[in-house]
Amino acid sequence: MPVPMIAPEILILTPLAIAAGIDLYLTLLLIGAVPTLGFWPVPLPGALGDLDSPVVLIILGVLYLLEFAAERFSTPALAWGAIHAVIRPMSGALLALLLLDGHDPMAIGAGAIVAALLASTAHGMRSGASVLRWMSVGRGPSTLLVSLAEDILVVGLVTLSLHVSPLAVAIPLIMWLLVLRETPSLLRAFWFAIWLGTSHLMGPFQPKGWTAWDVLPDWVRRTLGSGDPLVGGGVLRGTRAAGWRLHGARRFEIGWIIAGAGCPIFLSGRGSSPRSIKLDGVTRDAVRDHGLFRRIDLRSDGLTPFLLIGSQGPSMESLRGEFDPLH
Repeated sequence: MPVPMIAPEILILTPLAIAAGIDLYLTLLLIGAVPTLGFWPVPLPGALGDLDSPVVLIILGVLYLLEFAAERFSTPALAWGAIHAVIRPMSGALLALLLLDGHDPMAIGAGAIVAALLASTAHGMRSGASVLRWMSVGRGPSTLLVSLAEDILVVGLVTLSLHVSPLAVAIPLIMWLLVLRETPSLLRAFWFAIWLGTSHLMGPFQPKGWTAWDVLPDWVRRTLGSGDPLVGGGVLRGTRAAGWRLHGARRFEIGWIIAGAGCPIFLSGRGSSPRSIKLDGVTRDAVRDHGLFRRIDLRSDGLTPFLLIGSQGPSMESLRGEFDPLH
């Protein structure tokens, strides 16, 4: 029985979807420019050649420049990334529809779902890495160098894909294996940043400061294992937070900081296995206000973890008072 051949369009779907997740407009711009500039003597796979319209190319070029400009500044970059959390998967699915044009409807539908998931995940990881560079303030390469590296990667993926090169499939798989361990943390960082932005916009309609004990989520109170809000000489209260490189937690973790129990406690892992981390083994360096969030810099066993709290959370004075014993 003959072995069925895999269509080239199926093979290059993965790298093109990942490229679109990293830099959507550059990916589409490169594909659309191919028929116009004659880089490839053969027709593009599927209906990708339909992107060569001059109007489409101009729009893509303008959007690429807008994205490049927005990502030079943290707040516009966050807003752009949040909006494209919806646009990226939709665009990945549409790219699959163009690429697989003429194939079996089941294959087209499956390809669209896979491309949407890949584009969405790649966008979330890229945005999460950008968020961590922004929140770490001064740690890591400049955004310009990172953007240049991303553009080079996208150009390489698109070029190899249109040549239907085996490297076009191998490179994304190798990349995925290299960053697989970091993927959950990057995605959590991205979604936490979106929450920060949303919370900041809704600030006038939300209470500020610590969240009272009786308003804390049930899982938080169950994890603490106390039905009495008066524990450790103070009134238990909390605030939503995220932690970076906290001992005993995942690399980037989202949870709650609980105050009033003698020393601050970081709770995370909502569900069947929540984690409770007492912050009595760390030293507090500084509490900084960065507008959209407040960052508590810590030192622990040679590491430099930090905590992040939304701008609508406890005041700087309250945070310094709570973490002063760690100084």
